[in-house]
Amino acid sequence: MRLDFWRHWSVRARLLCVTLIPLAYMFCTFVWYAYHSRLAEVREEMAERGPLVAKVLAQSSEFSLLTHRYDDLKLTVNGLLQSDASIDRIEVLDAQRRALVQALAPAPGRPDARYYEAPILKRLMFVTMLAADGKPYRKDQPAGSSSAVETMGYVRVTMSPSALLLKQTRRFYVELLVASLGLLVCALLAWQLSQGLNVSLQASMQALRAADAEKRRLIRKVNTAVEDERKSIALEIHDELNATLIAARLEAQRIVDVSAEGEVRERAQSIIKLALGLYNSGRTLVRRLRPEVLDMLGLDGAVEEMVRHYDRAHVDCRYLFRADGDFARLESGIGISAYRIVQEALSNIAKHARATQVTVALSLDAAGLRMEIADNGSGYDAALASAGIGIVGMRERVAAFEGRIDIATALGAGTRIAIFIPQG
Repeated sequence: MRLDFWRHWSVRARLLCVTLIPLAYMFCTFVWYAYHSRLAEVREEMAERGPLVAKVLAQSSEFSLLTHRYDDLKLTVNGLLQSDASIDRIEVLDAQRRALVQALAPAPGRPDARYYEAPILKRLMFVTMLAADGKPYRKDQPAGSSSAVETMGYVRVTMSPSALLLKQTRRFYVELLVASLGLLVCALLAWQLSQGLNVSLQASMQALRAADAEKRRLIRKVNTAVEDERKSIALEIHDELNATLIAARLEAQRIVDVSAEGEVRERAQSIIKLALGLYNSGRTLVRRLRPEVLDMLGLDGAVEEMVRHYDRAHVDCRYLFRADGDFARLESGIGISAYRIVQEALSNIAKHARATQVTVALSLDAAGLRMEIADNGSGYDAALASAGIGIVGMRERVAAFEGRIDIATALGAGTRIAIFIPQG
């Protein structure tokens, strides 16, 4: 049996269990205690009443036993049996424990295994009589005593718990009814409470989902606005700045062509070199702002070009790439976000991982885009390290498309980033 079966329960079912399980436990505890306390009361009452009945009957049977009036004794015993339903049997025995009188209850029940016995005592009084010579007339009188006690027989009483149990059972049923009504009222209140909490919680969850959806839309809108602004800046740099640098380079080249050897020619050549450097820097900046290769080759080609660039730039680390799927049908928004995620991941690896091998894998199917960036570097302790801006940015980009990101890392074990972004 699985111990996590409750994970599939609804919130209302969990609230009901949290409320009703303690109530059910308290109800069962109360019923158990009430039942056993009633049984204990029956046992205590029988243990108290049995010896008392035997003692009283033994004291009242002395004269009848002495005078052999057993019929009167039997009437007394039968009357006692009729008046007390808790007595199952009464026996009057002689000194040798032979039965003289036996009587059973009119409606015999289940007899108790024990019986209570009391002796019937005969008390003898001695009167001292003097003879003519002044000496005691009886010579067999015990010295120093004026009375004696002799056991004539025994009274044996067997109790029956049936009547007492019936009385206590009625009381137990009354207590059980009251407890059941209380449990029912508590269950109804718990039902209403869980319903109210469930409605409130569902409303809160709906509001959170709406807020989360709004947050994703806002992130996508911000990312789109940022990319559009980057594209605009890249176009301005490409169309304005680079065109101006090309014009400046051409003008300097004309100066070189028309000038003789000397300082002017050297200065013009320096301007050409500076203009060429600025032009290359501008092209690099344009590629970072808006990678043209992404529009030309698609996501797989752009990422492959990026991986090849890192492989050439870092001779001590091998960068590998593989792709599977038709990336031409990938949405442009997902493509640029995926490119930025890979860009950020490779930048972090180059700066911090000290890895010797990095693998980038892309896969596109009907479900969506899957990405995996793995390295064999130093890794880090995810429980102690706080997420940097780059990791936060990757998570936000993935969350904007309702995707999933899983980062597995440990000290000395490298890092693996697995991402899934649904499409459509």
